[in-house]
Amino acid sequence: MQRCFLHIFFVCLFFFCVLVYLGGEGKVGKVVDIRGWDTESGRSVASVTWSNGTTNVYRMGHKGKVDLKYVSDGQGGFYYKDHLPKLGEHAELQRQESADGHSFQQGDKVKCLLEVDILRQMQEGHGGWNPKMAEYICRIGTVHRITDRGDVRVQYSNNIRWTFHPGALTKVNTFGVGELVRVLDELETVKRLQAGHGEWTDSMSPVLGQVGKVLKVYADGDLRVAFGGQTWTFNPACLSAQPAEVDANLMTAENPNESGSTVISVLEKLLSQSTEQDNPSRLVIEAAHGSANKVRELVQKYPDK
Repeated sequence: MQRCFLHIFFVCLFFFCVLVYLGGEGKVGKVVDIRGWDTESGRSVASVTWSNGTTNVYRMGHKGKVDLKYVSDGQGGFYYKDHLPKLGEHAELQRQESADGHSFQQGDKVKCLLEVDILRQMQEGHGGWNPKMAEYICRIGTVHRITDRGDVRVQYSNNIRWTFHPGALTKVNTFGVGELVRVLDELETVKRLQAGHGEWTDSMSPVLGQVGKVLKVYADGDLRVAFGGQTWTFNPACLSAQPAEVDANLMTAENPNESGSTVISVLEKLLSQSTEQDNPSRLVIEAAHGSANKVRELVQKYPDK
């Protein structure tokens, strides 16, 4: 019994020494690769390089086990949470779940925002994988047709077509200059979508649910939209197309002269209001009058405003 105990002790000591040599508990290393464990699980192990130069593989979800914890986060790209496979599960297990949340029609604008290794896994049994498909990640294409099994056939500007798993695609709202759009009326949703796309400010609240006109389309797809005398930059995901008839009741500044007249009318309205001399909102009126001293006095009196 004692000999058996000593044998187990020395085996444990050996593995402990190996662990310390490779990095060890409490040591800091750098993740250099995330991959699956053969065919058993996807994206479930991590290759780590330690300060002494050694590299080893550790579980990060394989069979429900985790050997590492992060010390500092690294820089990553944009991602869609619903597109990420669960640690320890092959992407194949989640394909139907991902597909259920998407409904595409012929003519829809779509693009794939997944990493190459995830897309490759999802393509198994859904059109297959071709290495050239990686060149079309993040490129906008048009839905050509929906296959009998629900996969999506996408055509690109060079007339190349690829068949995608529907869960690998994201619908893209595309608008042109002069088109009418309506802003979503859900405050929290718009706030979330605006992150990294013009951002959000509380002064944008009045245009929620309102119709505006697209003045400019930026290279990243974001839109500059006019609402009366104001313009804001919006994530296209916050907007929906509106029929041209709405334009009859829409006051939109489309040229400098019209914009100037709109500003003048707003200032005239402000000047006609009776506001207390020391109210912070008086700042706009005094600025319109050109009263520099009064503006300076209000700024100093209400620095928190």
